[in-house]
Amino acid sequence: MNKQSENRKCYYCGCDAFEERRTKYIYSRNGQNLFVPDMPVDVCLNCGMVYYHGAALLKVEQRFKEIYQKQVEPDRYTTMPVMEYA
Repeated sequence: MNKQSENRKCYYCGCDAFEERRTKYIYSRNGQNLFVPDMPVDVCLNCGMVYYHGAALLKVEQRFKEIYQKQVEPDRYTTMPVMEYA
């Protein structure tokens, strides 16, 4: 359990045991995307509910803005398949 999850309970199951992990995250805004392959999250050890760190979300949003305003370059580019759900 990290400092961000101390004295906190899962909103879904009420458990207070969390583990910090990394997950894949896609930030989308106005039809544009930013893939973050190692986003830090806290995961409830009882039910698996995922909680994103507020500071990490703000950092991703700021980096997204900088990339799409051409202020900085992304770390790399990748392609992603698209599936229309009908």
